[in-house]
Amino acid sequence: MTMKTQSISSYMLANSTRNILAKAQADLIKAKEESTTGFVSDTGLALGSRTGQSISLRKEFDRLTVLTETNNLIGQRMTTSQNALGNMVKGATDFLGTVTALRGSSDGHSVALDKAKSGLQTMTGLANTNYNGEYVFAGVNTDVQPMDDYYAAGSPARAAIQTAFQTQFGFPMTDPQVKNITADQMKTFLDTTMTAQFSAGSWSSNWSSASDTVVKSRIAPTELAETSVSANNAGFRQMALSYTMVAELSNIGLNQGAFDAVMDKAISTTTQAVTSLTGAQAFLGDAQARTKDATDRLTVQIKVLNSSVLDLEAVDPYEAANRVNALSNQIQASYALTVKLQSLSLLNYLK
Repeated sequence: MTMKTQSISSYMLANSTRNILAKAQADLIKAKEESTTGFVSDTGLALGSRTGQSISLRKEFDRLTVLTETNNLIGQRMTTSQNALGNMVKGATDFLGTVTALRGSSDGHSVALDKAKSGLQTMTGLANTNYNGEYVFAGVNTDVQPMDDYYAAGSPARAAIQTAFQTQFGFPMTDPQVKNITADQMKTFLDTTMTAQFSAGSWSSNWSSASDTVVKSRIAPTELAETSVSANNAGFRQMALSYTMVAELSNIGLNQGAFDAVMDKAISTTTQAVTSLTGAQAFLGDAQARTKDATDRLTVQIKVLNSSVLDLEAVDPYEAANRVNALSNQIQASYALTVKLQSLSLLNYLK
């Protein structure tokens, strides 16, 4: 009878040791996780009624973090746009110097043509600037190239201008009669028919696939900002007009008066274009400043939220390390006790 009682007691002791060992192993896994991450392993268990507060803080932290990351991309896109606009302004300023110098000159008509053609092609490339897979001057149509190549085969813009010229004067640009066009006749054509080809409606029909609606970005939880410029902006149209009139008309055999009328119009239109493009740069500069300010505010809020989460969920690294060591020692002791219990038997007892 005594032997049976002893056998049951040994079994219960061994079973209890195994249970303690299993719990210690589970606690060690959790303690190691907390020591590694610096946060409580089970938020609900550790925080109890404050769990909802922790979840709300983390949700807001994640939301603001996404906004700051998005703002960084928006800022980079606007920087790309600013660089392109800066190059357009530089090109326009250089061209203004060229046409100003050529006015009144009987030489250099081919120079004007080459400069205008090159300028238009460069401007087209800048208008089609792409950042991160999106056309920065396309308005909300970011997946569509905003400006077509004027010199491409079948260009509707070029066909419209050549047709407008022939309709106005009764002969094409290649006709020798162009030498008879007076300065006043050319001025009238440039101020009316030619300029009309670059109105908002004609521009959208023949030149541009951009949207008038620019990109609006959420730069803060309660703040939206317009963060792009459309290729339909007046500066783009004015500069295209200036380049195109010189490229098409400067070297077709006009008399000096008509040629100077073209130069005069190019000078005034290019001056307007520089003003408009500089205004677009200022507009973007304001959006860049607002985006940076919003990001700075978000960064401060994120730091506060992170601190609040740490106050709730962070574990003391020293205590976490001590707990890992204590549990490791407990497990080692349990292993030793288990081995000792397994060695107990009636035979060993009788010895």
